[in-house]
Amino acid sequence: MAIKQSLEENKDFILESLPKEELKDQFLKEMEKAPTEVVKPSLEEQIKEAEVSEFATADRYEGIKKALENQKPTPKLSVDEEKAAIEEGLKNPPKPA
Repeated sequence: MAIKQSLEENKDFILESLPKEELKDQFLKEMEKAPTEVVKPSLEEQIKEAEVSEFATADRYEGIKKALENQKPTPKLSVDEEKAAIEEGLKNPPKPA
């Protein structure tokens, strides 16, 4: 399904979900620019995307692997502890970063 067609079919739902008029206007403007057909990337583009980037070195991979292996599992909460944590989170929601 083309992106534009999908956006048009879901337009009402998307507009209802957006909190500000400014975002709704921006969505409508950008929807007009959406491609009508999905273009399959070339083989070269697919290979480039699939290649490992330079920051994923063997040393870094080994470090991450070791950290995951040494990580202790998070203890499970009892039903009462879980409810208390949820209630506390609702009373004092975390501040956005």
